[in-house]
Amino acid sequence: MPDLAVEARDLHKSYRLGKVTLDVLRGVSFRVAEGEFISIVGASGSGKSTLLHLAGLLDRPDSGTLLLEGTDTRTLSASRRNAVRRRDVGFVFQFYHLLPELNVLENVLLPAMVDETVLSWAHRRSARRKAAREVLERMGLGERLRHRPQELSGGERQRVALARALVNRPRILLADEPTGNLDSRTGGQILDLLHDLHAKDGLTLLMVTHDPAVASRADRALHLRDGKLVEG
Repeated sequence: MPDLAVEARDLHKSYRLGKVTLDVLRGVSFRVAEGEFISIVGASGSGKSTLLHLAGLLDRPDSGTLLLEGTDTRTLSASRRNAVRRRDVGFVFQFYHLLPELNVLENVLLPAMVDETVLSWAHRRSARRKAAREVLERMGLGERLRHRPQELSGGERQRVALARALVNRPRILLADEPTGNLDSRTGGQILDLLHDLHAKDGLTLLMVTHDPAVASRADRALHLRDGKLVEG
């Protein structure tokens, strides 16, 4: 049986909005095996993006346990959580979040630069740039390295965002509505790339979507309704 990449046990998460407490997750438990492709399906407000943020250590649950590759993330210091997130987890979002003042290559290099000092970057810059170019070529963007985001189509921007998520070679990729801002044809191309990464590279994938057709590309789906997992 494959090892577990992600295990959630009875996760609860609420947010305070003025005098109102919004219960977003209300006891969510699930397991994702290494190399598995999972979709998290639900309507807007169901808690699926919150669940993805907890899985990627972007936020903490109010209660419950989240394990990444067997490690209880409650035991991690803040610096260790940051290191695990940067090294082991990649993120792709619906609206790309590319920096407009940087070109394609520079945007993709950003995660590789985070932990570097000026001196260490000087030693590793060439190798890091080579790795970034290679992943961009895999995304079909080898001729776009010097272009800025505003010079790219929506599909190209999402492929840049995907390359940025992959440049540190994470073991887990989290995708929040990766096709939600794209037409069906371009969205299908992004799904093909995700499926290729899963099938050929053995990457563990968690993908949030509200679209059943998109969700069907995964190995299996987790259905969220009102902060709880329900039968599909």
